[in-house]
Amino acid sequence: MAAHSKLVFSKFLTDSDIKKRLAVPSAIQRSLPPFNGGPALIFQFLHGTRFWPILYSIRTKGYNKPVFSGRLWRNFVIYNNLNVGDRFTLYQVQVEDGSSYYRVEVGREIDFLGINAMAYGSGSTADKHVITHHHQEELSLELSLGQPNVEGADN
Repeated sequence: MAAHSKLVFSKFLTDSDIKKRLAVPSAIQRSLPPFNGGPALIFQFLHGTRFWPILYSIRTKGYNKPVFSGRLWRNFVIYNNLNVGDRFTLYQVQVEDGSSYYRVEVGREIDFLGINAMAYGSGSTADKHVITHHHQEELSLELSLGQPNVEGADN
């Protein structure tokens, strides 16, 4: 049995998400690590081939909404060149040994040959991009783009 991914949440990033903090839907708190009495914790998610530590906290002033914030969140945003309108998607991955981890995809809407699709990369140093288009629930197109593998070519 292979690992199984479960969607935790997905949202299009706003200016506030990029510049300050990513507001996490309160309804999905049970799918994230528990706070165990404190207002914050550091947890990690996989993006591309790297695990990113992220500060996950509950705001203590005003609206008590969970957020990803602080220097660790900003490092992720800057390194991965996230922009307003990008789609941030968090999954919980169940491994067959019973363990689990979190995985993130960040996509950008593009027009690919007249089709509205999402392009996903693995970070600012990505050499492979995946373009996906979902038409209805039962049909999906996935195209992987990468550097050509040509022997003897000058790079």
